[in-house]
Order: sequence, then structure tokens, then C-alpha cells
Amino acid sequence: MTLTLYIAPGSSSLAPLVALEEIGVAYDVRRIDLAAGDQRRPEYLRVNPKGRIPTLLVGAEPVTEVLAILTYLAHRYPHSELLPLLEPLKLAHAYEVMSWFASTVHVAFAQIARPERYADDEAVKAALATPGEARFARTLADIERLAQDPGPWLLGEHFSVVDAYALVIWRWAERRQIDLSAYPAWSAKAARAFARPSVVRALRKETAQAPTHAH
Repeated sequence: MTLTLYIAPGSSSLAPLVALEEIGVAYDVRRIDLAAGDQRRPEYLRVNPKGRIPTLLVGAEPVTEVLAILTYLAHRYPHSELLPLLEPLKLAHAYEVMSWFASTVHVAFAQIARPERYADDEAVKAALATPGEARFARTLADIERLAQDPGPWLLGEHFSVVDAYALVIWRWAERRQIDLSAYPAWSAKAARAFARPSVVRALRKETAQAPTHAH
């Protein structure tokens, strides 16, 4: 069954891209140019009617939302140990963190970077940015507390999709020119993740893939 991942550089699609590289399975990449509005083109909306990134096509079946894609990949390829599937409590904590990333961290950042999701009026969009910045900063402090737990990775001894997802947030913080040295525990784990071969390959694929419209 073929796998096709629709990505946009700098977006949350990095997390499933890293997961696919960890698994080592064959897959195709399609790049969506958000600035050019590819996500709103009819050909992409046929793949993902929400017009969001990422989308994973499993054969002809689309799976959308980062958490759902990461869950599918971890269960479909259990040898990758991308989630602690045999330890229910640890698995629950993994979903707890990733759900929080999606529902709180991502929303705070979107207030700053994608205010059009929340308002049409330009003054309202501008007004969203300040509380968004404050909320996003608070989430980084929460991630730092999470990273202070022992072990080389966010869930302990094993690299997981939680680490891959956290790299998305790290890059968003860099984009906001936030001084990440203020988060030493997270900095150490992020540096370890960015040095991981799967992450190096994913970043290379993200930037090298030529823009392509959805089919």
C-alpha cells in the first residue's frame, strides 16, 4: 500500500516526515506551497477538504491531523517503537502531551501566525497577536518542565513521535526569535533530536522537495 505525505516546509508536517524516516518505509512526498495558496486549490481540497497540512494518503485513503497520522504510523509499524504501545499508562501520557500540543500550543501559535483562522477584520487579527504571544510563551515553559524529567527523550529512554512533534514547536519558537537558551532541558533534548539521522533526512527532504500541486 503506497504512502504519500503532503507537506509544507516549516509546518507541523515535519513530525510525520520524521516518523516516516524513523520507520524506514518507502513513501512519496508532495509539497504544498502555503504562500501560493496550494492548500485552497480544488485538486488539494479533493485530498483534504479541510485545506490543511499535513495529509497522509494511505493508498487512496486520506488521514489528516498530525496526531492521527502519527498514531496510524506508530500502530501500523510497531517495530519502529514510535509509541509505547505495550505500556498503556505511558501511551496515555504520550497522547496527553500530543493532544496538548495540538489543542493548546498549536492554537496559541496560530493566533500569531495564522490569525485569519480566527478573524476577518484586520484590527481583530492584530489584537489576537499579543495574547497569542503570551500564551505561546507559557506553553514553552510547560515544555521545559516536561523536558526536565530524566532520560534522553521527552518520554524517557526511547525516541518517540512526541519528540518529533516537539521539534515543530521548537522551530516555531525560533521563527518568533525567542531565546531558547532559557529552556536548557528542552534545548538539550532538541539538540539530540536534531542530530538524529531520521531528523536530518527529514529536514533535507523538506527543503529539497520541489513544489508540486496535489493530484
